[in-house]
Formats: sequence, C-alpha cells, structure tokens
Amino acid sequence: MVSDEQALIAKARDGDKAALEALITGYWQPVFRLACLKTGNSEDAQEIAQETFLKVFRALPGYRDTGAAFKTYLGRITLNLVTDYWRKKGRSPQVVALADFPEPLADPAPLPEDSALSRERRESIGRMVAMLPAEQRQTVELRIYAALSLQETARLMGKTEAAVKMLQQRALKNLRRLFQEHGIDR
Repeated sequence: MVSDEQALIAKARDGDKAALEALITGYWQPVFRLACLKTGNSEDAQEIAQETFLKVFRALPGYRDTGAAFKTYLGRITLNLVTDYWRKKGRSPQVVALADFPEPLADPAPLPEDSALSRERRESIGRMVAMLPAEQRQTVELRIYAALSLQETARLMGKTEAAVKMLQQRALKNLRRLFQEHGIDR
C-alpha cells in the first residue's frame, strides 16, 4: 500500500488528475471525520476538508516523504485548519458528544456501534469522554473516534508512541471508573 500511495503522490505531483482523484477518494472520509469531530458540525467540517485538500495539492510539488503516512500529513494540516477555524470564531473548541458525531459520508448504512448502542448510552459515553483531561480526551478522539493508528496519533499529538499508549491506558482506566461511578454498564 505504501508503494502504491507514493506512486499516486508522484503522479499527482506531475499533474495526473486521476491520481489526484484517487487521493481525494482514499482520504476524504478520514479527513472529514477528523474535522467533524473537532468542529462539531458537518458543514464546517466539509469546508475544512476541502481546504485541507486544496492546501495539500498546492503544496504537493514540495512534498517530501518523511516516512510518515500521507494520512498523518493530511491530519496535521486538518488540525491546523481546525485551530484557525476556532481562532476566527474567537472561542475554544466545543466538546462534541459521541451521539452527535455524524456518520461518514461514503457509507450511509448504520455503523455496528450505532446498532449496538442506544442514543442515550452514546450520550452518556460522550459525557464521560468529555470529563477526561484534555490529552486523554484527545487520545480517545484520535484513536477511537477518528480511528487513527498509534503512530499517526503520536505524530499528530507531537508525542512518542509510548506516551500515547500511556495516555490511552489512563483514559480507558478513567473511563471505566467514570462508568462505574455513573452506573453505566459496559
């Protein structure tokens, strides 16, 4: 996959429209979901996702393979644009409840989690996640909600993989405690 990814990037760099479309198709959903998670609404997330790809494609001639996944590169640009978004709004990011997290655009079918969890339970879980310390909450958001790998999460957070593992472990331990305190069954 990595060699295919690098070949697509090289073709896109040379102006191949099919390669550009393939990159957008392959990475639109994770970029959109991350933006949606951080903004709390799909309209702003869609604008941020579009701006992410515009920035990437403008910078593509100067893109250097650093060994990081292209998805991580896109994630960093997305998070920077989200920071700009909140700066322009003049306020801090809102905490998005898991129950309000929109479904992916590409797959309108219900996710297994949606079938298994009732809306009330998802709202309770979202409130518990919001109670976590900021770094633990961010780790849960990136690892679980945005489905990023350990390596991608570490790069986006500017931490080592070991630090992210520890944050995730502490977050899950704190969530277990919060679930028990609030009478939520696992």
